[in-house]
Amino acid sequence: MYSLKGYLTRNLLITLTFAMVLLLYFLYQGIQILTQDFVASRLQHDADSLISALDHNPDGTWALTTDRLPNVYHRVNSGHYFAIQIGEQNLRSRSLFDHNVNMPKLTAGEQHQATEFVGKEHWLMFSQAVIKEEQLVTLWVTEDISELEQTQVQFLAFASAAVLFTIVILLMAQYQLLKRGFKPLEQMPEAIRQMRTQGQEINPDQMPSEIIPLIEEIDRLVNQLGQRVQRSRNALGNLAHEMKRPLQGLRSYLESLPPEQRSEGNKVLANLHHIIERELKRTKIVGLSTPGRYTVIDDDLAPLIQVMQRIYPERIIHSHYTSGLVMPFDRDDLLELLGNLLDNACKHGRKSIEIRIQQQTTPTAGYGILVSDDGEGVSDAALSVIIERGIRLDESIQGYGLGLSICKDIVDSYQGELSFSHAQQGGLEASVFLPLPT
Repeated sequence: MYSLKGYLTRNLLITLTFAMVLLLYFLYQGIQILTQDFVASRLQHDADSLISALDHNPDGTWALTTDRLPNVYHRVNSGHYFAIQIGEQNLRSRSLFDHNVNMPKLTAGEQHQATEFVGKEHWLMFSQAVIKEEQLVTLWVTEDISELEQTQVQFLAFASAAVLFTIVILLMAQYQLLKRGFKPLEQMPEAIRQMRTQGQEINPDQMPSEIIPLIEEIDRLVNQLGQRVQRSRNALGNLAHEMKRPLQGLRSYLESLPPEQRSEGNKVLANLHHIIERELKRTKIVGLSTPGRYTVIDDDLAPLIQVMQRIYPERIIHSHYTSGLVMPFDRDDLLELLGNLLDNACKHGRKSIEIRIQQQTTPTAGYGILVSDDGEGVSDAALSVIIERGIRLDESIQGYGLGLSICKDIVDSYQGELSFSHAQQGGLEASVFLPLPT
């Protein structure tokens, strides 16, 4: 399992980092080229000024008109230097002081540009050869660009900080956009819960179009599951109903047998009859199958009590619960649990049956169910075996323990507890605790 938000954010971070590094690289290269071109252009202008400042003396030597030169060429180690070679004569700027200069050998009209590290300085050198008064003049003009490069580094550091800040801002914006984009998905669990508890369908208009196929598949799956469960229960109910006629034939056949054989056959037949009646009753109790839906006590308990009172019209069932109570357990399971407990109480009670349902917070959060009757009850020894499958404590009413064993299976599936005790009314009290699902 992985986080889609984290995946998108991580990919965006990698993409932005790669793009910004490339941007910084090309930005640095571009600034360096522009700087060198600008300095080279200035050096070329200085070279033109030097050529115009050259004067040919009557004695055949060459001299420079110094007042036409910038002051930077007169300060020692100023970072601006020049040298001129005319035949055997060499002219140097005062700023060169004791630096040695290797004059390039150029032909007339040829230009040359290069860089060189000299001590702590980084020289950008421009050389040019021209013809003046029929003599070859080679000029060498240099500027120290180390300070400019330091400025470039400072600018690059500032640009890097700006890029880093931009990446952070973009990631924050991406996070907010993802949060807003995934907000409809955060409503999915609540929408599915409402679909389970209240049968409400998920409204596709409130969801992104990309997940509509998923929603449609969920709806189809839930509907298909409900249809399968309903078909299974209908088939089981139909089977139980259809078996009544063959059992009636078996009963008639048993009447023709000797008394000793008839007694044993009647016991087997009575057990089969009880199982059939239980399945038919179960179909009536659960009604339309809604697998996964929560149990809304206001809506689901009253119809169950009405079914029980139709089966046992002489019984009066008193229910006690908080209005609006919703139990986060499968409706079909809980109705089967309550139906078996009420059926057992009605079967053995004289007149009054009580059912109490309440939510508990201590010592463990969950829901408690109490079902009691005013019948004869059971002995202390019988309480320990009452939920064993097939044990019948009242031989006159078949299957006493079978329904309670089914109840225990349901309670165990929710990691709950089922216990029995003597009711204040004199009969049996069944106590169920179902912890909140995790």
